[in-house]
Amino acid sequence: MKTMKTIGILRARDIFLLLVLLSLALSCGSDDNGMDCPDPTNADCDQVGDDPQDDDPRDDDPVVLEPTLSSVAPVTGPKHTEVVITGENFGTDADKVSVSFNGSVGEVLGVTDTEVTVKVPVGANTGPITMEVDGFDLTGPEFVYELTYTVETFAGNPNESPGFLDGFGTEARFNRPHDLVKDSKGNIFVADRRNHAIRKIAPDGVVSTFAGNGSWGREDGEYTIPQELAIDGDDNIYVADSGNHRIVKVDPSGGWTLIAGSSLGYGYVNGPGAGARFSNPTAILLEEGAGGSTLYVSDRNNHAIRRISLDDDQYTVSTYAGPKIDQREGYVDGALLEARFHFPRGMANNGEGTILLADSGNHRIRAIDQDNESVLTFAGSGDGYESDVPRLDAKFDGASDLSVASDGTIYIADTANSCIRRIDPDGHVTTIAGVPKNEGHNDGPGDVAKFNYPYGVLHTGEGEIYVADTFNHAIRKIIID
Repeated sequence: MKTMKTIGILRARDIFLLLVLLSLALSCGSDDNGMDCPDPTNADCDQVGDDPQDDDPRDDDPVVLEPTLSSVAPVTGPKHTEVVITGENFGTDADKVSVSFNGSVGEVLGVTDTEVTVKVPVGANTGPITMEVDGFDLTGPEFVYELTYTVETFAGNPNESPGFLDGFGTEARFNRPHDLVKDSKGNIFVADRRNHAIRKIAPDGVVSTFAGNGSWGREDGEYTIPQELAIDGDDNIYVADSGNHRIVKVDPSGGWTLIAGSSLGYGYVNGPGAGARFSNPTAILLEEGAGGSTLYVSDRNNHAIRRISLDDDQYTVSTYAGPKIDQREGYVDGALLEARFHFPRGMANNGEGTILLADSGNHRIRAIDQDNESVLTFAGSGDGYESDVPRLDAKFDGASDLSVASDGTIYIADTANSCIRRIDPDGHVTTIAGVPKNEGHNDGPGDVAKFNYPYGVLHTGEGEIYVADTFNHAIRKIIID
């Protein structure tokens, strides 16, 4: 009887334990709602069973909340501007957050779940702000990138007297450098006006003498007051040998060729090369294309634009724009031969069939429409200084040269204002470097930098502008970023 009683007690205890275990299993397992936990409103619970939305019924990972972007400030500024992006669900791990400005990745400075602080990268340019947060892509507003301009002295020394000395960078000496071109190897060539020479600045900054000997001359290979240069696809350099009233070519080895004009005298004569006459030619523009190669010459004292064909062996000279007979200055828009100029100087092609011209004596930028064969005023309203205005309201003082960037931006050597001006593709004129009517020498940010009657400007397409800072006897460099 004792044995039977003990067995009955054990069986009751076993049944009780089984009931307890079953109860625990039911409380931790699936309930009637098919959830991993009994509360179906809990967002941290993962669906199990036959739920088609369940990505992995074996895990209990919390749901990742999608980030949102609500505001960005500021939305304009220069390099290194700190931008604050607000929103939700950014997390706190900076390694999972990336912010780009127009495709350029910025430096993330800090991350909270509702705020990201990022530094604008150098050279971002204007474009949309985009974010990636832990695999999610977000797009914000456009960020308007403000360019900065920093001026430094590249070659020559404004603190020393002008001279004629080769050497490295600021050890070299120039005497009223006037214009610049760059060849395919990265060398910069300078028309060193009062040294009657063409100087060369290698990519490593070493200055040497490429052509001329420091003294004026009329013979082959000699120069007198060379003013402006042009360069072709084979690195041949064309020189406006102004004091000799002629145009010459120098090949990469230094070989010299007369193109047109003569050191025997000045005048206004069209015709084959050596028989043509110029009067103080100051600037050259080379056009190369399927239709042939042509030189356009600013014939300064004849107040005309002359044209030289390079595709016939005679280098025939003709009048392209301005007076064909009389040499009087003027200011007239209209058909090519009806237009009038006053001491025309530097030219550039905008790539759209238009020649832009620094009409120095008229203090304007003129445009020669090659398709319509007409001349009009592109920028400027007279002598003086007026900036941060539409192009036709701007004022210049003796603008001497210009250079066009690939995006259509125009840079101008506004000589008597001792400034470098800019016309953006929308036609707005600003000053990027120099203090107007306050010549001198000072490196640094554009608004405090100083020049002394700069005559030449060259945009190289590499975020740099080179300036022939004529009366500082130096070559300056403006870094754009």
